[in-house]
Amino acid sequence: MKTSHYDTLQVSTRASTEIIDAAYQRLKPSLTEAARNGDFEARNQLLFLEEAYSVLASPEKRAAYDAAQAPASAQAPAYQRTYAYEAASSAPSGMFASGTARLVLGLGLCAAVFSAYKFIGQSGQQKNQANQIEASAQRGVGEVRNDAYRAENERMLVQGTVHNQGKQIDNSYNIADREAERRQRELDYRANADAQVLDMQRRRLEAQQQQQQWQQEQYEKDRKLREAKIAADAPKKQLCNMYALSGNTRDARAAGCYY
Repeated sequence: MKTSHYDTLQVSTRASTEIIDAAYQRLKPSLTEAARNGDFEARNQLLFLEEAYSVLASPEKRAAYDAAQAPASAQAPAYQRTYAYEAASSAPSGMFASGTARLVLGLGLCAAVFSAYKFIGQSGQQKNQANQIEASAQRGVGEVRNDAYRAENERMLVQGTVHNQGKQIDNSYNIADREAERRQRELDYRANADAQVLDMQRRRLEAQQQQQQWQQEQYEKDRKLREAKIAADAPKKQLCNMYALSGNTRDARAAGCYY
């Protein structure tokens, strides 16, 4: 497992600042593209990369980080770690026969064993730290996934709400359309009824006008008949008046003057 900032940037502990910058510029684009596409693991790795670069790019922060992370045995110079072994391997064979040589050899072996146990203990501590970092990273991943699930649930809830509101709006539009159609039919019916009433009134008026015209024509006919009768009876009336003035009763009866 990658546990240090050097492992995150994929560089050695002796890498220069230029190499660290180049490694950061090489790793960032691919992780950024994957994070934009919804890769949660890439998003976490990008966060670790930013943190590692912010520490290793600064000489002060890098020195403090190296001092906190490096084991005590690793901080010692190389020649000191190998000094006892080299002294023992390069010593003459006659020294092993003396007690002083045995004492020196024993002290060197004890020191080597002590250093080995100390290194193993520090390695175990590093493994524990690595496990803790991994567990923290897993918790971070779980939190990010939970946030993603919550965001997705909220998105689906909002989408469902919008869909329901859309249905309600569609139903409102349908109700409004049906109401408009009903009102239009009612107006058409009223318009037709008014048109029928107006047509009936027009026909009634025309009938009244026709009746008045017929009455006027009949009156004119009767007047003309009366005038014609009066004109036809005028000579007879005049003759009867003349018979009456003369007292000629016989001719008056003969002319039909008496009824």
